[in-house]
Amino acid sequence: MPQKHTRYSVDTEVIVVGAGVAGLYAGHKLLQAGVPFIMLEAADHAGGRVFSRSERNSQLGLVLDEGANLINSTDSLALRLMNHFNIHYVRRLKPGVQTMHYLVAGEIHDQESFDALLFRESREAVNIIVNDQDAWHTDTERDLNPRYIDESIANYIARIGAGPVLRVMLKSFFWSEYGYDIRDLNLHVLFDYLEIDMVSPHFKLIPNVDEAYTVPRGTGQIAENLERLCHGNIRYGHAVKSIADNGLQITVQAATQDGNVVTLTAHHLFFAAPFHSLKQIDVSVEGLTQEELADARSASYAAGTKLHLKFKPGFETVYSYAGILLTDTGEQIWPSSTGQGGAGLLTVLTGPLPADGGVAEAQARQIVAVLERAFPGLAALYEGMERNDAPMSYSGSLRPGEDPVQGINDGGPRWTTMGEASGGELQGYLEGALRSADRGVTHYLMRRHERNKSKKNGSGRGS
Repeated sequence: MPQKHTRYSVDTEVIVVGAGVAGLYAGHKLLQAGVPFIMLEAADHAGGRVFSRSERNSQLGLVLDEGANLINSTDSLALRLMNHFNIHYVRRLKPGVQTMHYLVAGEIHDQESFDALLFRESREAVNIIVNDQDAWHTDTERDLNPRYIDESIANYIARIGAGPVLRVMLKSFFWSEYGYDIRDLNLHVLFDYLEIDMVSPHFKLIPNVDEAYTVPRGTGQIAENLERLCHGNIRYGHAVKSIADNGLQITVQAATQDGNVVTLTAHHLFFAAPFHSLKQIDVSVEGLTQEELADARSASYAAGTKLHLKFKPGFETVYSYAGILLTDTGEQIWPSSTGQGGAGLLTVLTGPLPADGGVAEAQARQIVAVLERAFPGLAALYEGMERNDAPMSYSGSLRPGEDPVQGINDGGPRWTTMGEASGGELQGYLEGALRSADRGVTHYLMRRHERNKSKKNGSGRGS
């Protein structure tokens, strides 16, 4: 017999859509404020992309982060949470000394040396980029100008005669930032990130990191602790199908995994789910235009591949450099000498790789061979690799021809976006998710306090 679909209704003060780290942090703040809420999560677990796991295909003793794997010194909310939950983290990069360096033809260059190499090789191309970027900055219609949207970065830098060092630098950045090849990104994205000083000369694209931390047992511990606090308020397996605002309250309908349909009503809704979830949700909310919703629904993740290379004891006596290395084959190498997996671990950010395990293993061996040129003896200490394909941010991951404006604004008084849907600062990053949730809930609590005070004063005058 077909399964019987039942319907039931729930009233609460706040609905949170999405139990990723933004939704969980919003729930944490609502609990502290004593505000009743229900959190809807389509999956059977919380945490979203902030998820850590043990390795699957090897026995190297690694804990791998599917999403965020690095905490910067400026990530104040993430650090505060880790301290609050007694989560152990270690310094991965030291201030001022372990920044970005470049491995070219077996030699390591610092930023100044690399800039000199790049300008010697591609000065004419860099001059063209600077002039084109100046035109981009002054073009009031640049978001719609085909000149910046229709040509890929790869085609452009080939056309202007960029040398191999510049090509590799650009390739590496967009691999690590977006998980996209430069053939799939347009000039609008390129010009948005460049910073070129022709006087110094200095070419800045990948920012130097002054200090960063890694979490030996994974950053997923942050989400796990927040989920533990919010667990009683989370409804797992509830896929939201519609969100409506009638001018007085928010109404949400969700389908459960057992075939039930639940209708929830609330005074306010926090939308903490990713953009692409809107493909399955009918939204009718004051202040949200259909154009904004259409843009948000078109968003999709890109995937970047991380390779975790494990080495035998003695690794640190051979691999003497502790900073971030950009290789001349395009990979970014991040050390984690005392972090994930213990001593002797390098995390490699590379372009998307096929699912075939042999391809990843061949890529890892190639990277070790490249490093061997700068660190003789390293290859003999190599033990093996583990891969994971983490979704990257889609904030600006634009293919040629796509609209470069991707965002969804807050709606009326009953709708607030947070996390990646907020379109705000650090969109797509752990700290950005936390900040947007902190800001959104704080503003809601202030409005709620003012509203309750007005009601109280009004009832006092009427009595």
